[in-house]
Parts: sequence; structure tokens; C-alpha cells
Amino acid sequence: MDQIREIVLSWQAMDIIEIAGGNDYVVLSLLNLLGDEDPTIRLRALTALGELLKEQDGKIRPLIIKNSFSKLVSLLGDDDPRIVTRSIEVLSQVLEGVQIDEARLSLLLNGAIDVARRDDTFLYITLLDLLGRLQLPPLGWEVRRRIDELLSSDDLYVKTVGARLLLSSGNLEGRGRTVLECVRGLLDSGNVLLIETGLSFLEEVLTFHLSTETMAYLVEFLSLLKGIENGAENVIIRARASNVRTELEKVLSSYYSSRPEEALEVIRGLLVRGRAEDGLTLALIVGGTPLLLRLLEEEAGSGDSELAGILKTLKDV
Repeated sequence: MDQIREIVLSWQAMDIIEIAGGNDYVVLSLLNLLGDEDPTIRLRALTALGELLKEQDGKIRPLIIKNSFSKLVSLLGDDDPRIVTRSIEVLSQVLEGVQIDEARLSLLLNGAIDVARRDDTFLYITLLDLLGRLQLPPLGWEVRRRIDELLSSDDLYVKTVGARLLLSSGNLEGRGRTVLECVRGLLDSGNVLLIETGLSFLEEVLTFHLSTETMAYLVEFLSLLKGIENGAENVIIRARASNVRTELEKVLSSYYSSRPEEALEVIRGLLVRGRAEDGLTLALIVGGTPLLLRLLEEEAGSGDSELAGILKTLKDV
């Protein structure tokens, strides 16, 4: 191992790749160097492992997972952000095409929380990308409990880790509203990277997680998306928000057009919460003039309400 350390210290990376072919000792030596007290050694060992994972076409993945997965995950809490970044990259390579088991998923969650609490958005987005590509096992009680703890956090970064895993699991399991509240937090953050993540999450919900629970809450994203579309400084974000809003309107129309009574109930709920604009938009998407007239009749007794005023204006036009 001392010889491998010297090679790493002198940064003869190609020498490591050449001598490592089929030699588990070299790989194990590199894995041991992940615990070296010198951050330069740790970083270079990670870089060499990353190159080996490319060259070996995944043949050393089982060796890494079996012998040093916990050590690799522990580097997500390293003081050096370069080491954290490289650790995420190596973990992505190691876990590609591999279904992670519950024990290792629990370890990865610990490391993910360390990254989430660093207040480094770039590192955080890289971590979310890793979590989004995981092949998850059926989630057991312990992992579900951990996810619930994350979702209940007041820290948006920590909460989003839970939302990311729940979306990847394929089943929101009665937590749709909580996940969408997290998405709203991302979209309201004012951070371009987080807004883009929120848009991606919302697209996943629209594609894979539609239910009565999520549909009723999705309506409230119409005005939020419109605000991003009209007000975001980044032109790419504006265009993407517009595309997501168009897709959301299609989903709402498809779902509620055959459920006018359910649509009315949702609109009434929006009115109670003071979201008249969203209520009117849903009415226009779903029912057009007939539904608007019905709403006007219901609102006749509250002539000073925001929606009643809008509807009367439309009727007079």
C-alpha cells in the first residue's frame, strides 16, 4: 500500500490504471487511502477510483460496494468541498445500474443530510442528481420513517432530500401534499438552481404521481408558474416554467373535464383560501362559460368577493 500511496502522492494516475488491471490489491489500497489524513491523498485516490471505474467497465463496483461503501459515503461529510464533489461523482459511478439495499441506502441518507446542511447549492444539486438516479429497493419501515423525518424538517434542503427519495420510490403514499409543499418552497426560493429543481420535481409529479390528493393541490401552482414565467431573470427558466404550466393545464383539463362537481369543490376551496385567480383559471380550463355562470350564481350572495367581481366583469363584456 505504501507504493500505491507514493504513486498517488506523485500523481502518476495513469500508472495506477495500468497496474490495476485485474489487481484487487491496488483497488483495495486506493480504498484504504480514502481514510488518509492528507486531503490531497484522499482527493487523488477518489480521482483514481473514478478513472478505474471508467476503464474497468464496472468490474470493480462489487469490490467497492462490499469493502468500502461506508468509507466512501463518510467522505460526503469531508471539510474539503472538492472531496465531497468527487465522492458524489464516484458514488454515482459505483451505484449506476445497481439496486441499492436498505442498509446502504440508510448510510447514504446520513451522508446526504451532511451535504444538505453545508449550504452549498451546487454540491446539493449534484447530490440530488445522484439520489434521483438510484435504483431503490421496496422501502421498508425504517427507511420510510427516515423519509418522514426528512419531510417534516424546517430546512428546505433536508426536506427536499426526502421528497427526492419519495418521488424516486414511485409512490407518494399519502404524502403528495407534503412533497408539493416542498416543490413550492423550491419554486419560491429565488435561487435559479433550486427553481430548476422544483420544475423538474413538478414534471415528475405530473408524469408519474397524479392522484385526487395531488390534483387538488396542483391547481395552486398555476399562478406560481405564471409568476416565474413572467418574472424570472433567467430566460431558460422562464421558458421552462411556461412549458410546465402548459403541461399542468393539459393535466387539469384532462382530469377535471369529466369531473365538474369535483372541479367546483376545488374552486370553492380556492376561494375560501383567497386564491380567486387560481379558481377562475381552473374554471376557464375545465368548464368555460357554463361553469363560470354557475360560479357567478353561487357567488351572487357575496358581491364584494374578488371572484364575483371578476365574473361580473366577464359577464358584462
